[in-house]
Amino acid sequence: MNDRLKILFSELLEKCNNANYFEFEYYWEIWGVMWYPWTLEIKGKSESFSLYDISYKDLENLCNNGQIELIKEYSIEEMEDEFDRKRYRILNRKDGI
Repeated sequence: MNDRLKILFSELLEKCNNANYFEFEYYWEIWGVMWYPWTLEIKGKSESFSLYDISYKDLENLCNNGQIELIKEYSIEEMEDEFDRKRYRILNRKDGI
């Protein structure tokens, strides 16, 4: 696993531990011309990370590494102003590696 994924997973695991909740949601919104900010929420609260841009590819890589799993893809009817909302669960809670 590369350094970027180590940092992301370490921060994600810390935030989930602090919330005592091991599921999170990721989605993006259009806020203006060509600006697509992403959001990662734990228990409905938006979280910030030291990495400026977290992508679905990052989350896919964490899934492939067995650290998280995709548990739900929301339908269009379940979403409001967001796009591609997905729910994930952390699998590896011990050391993050």
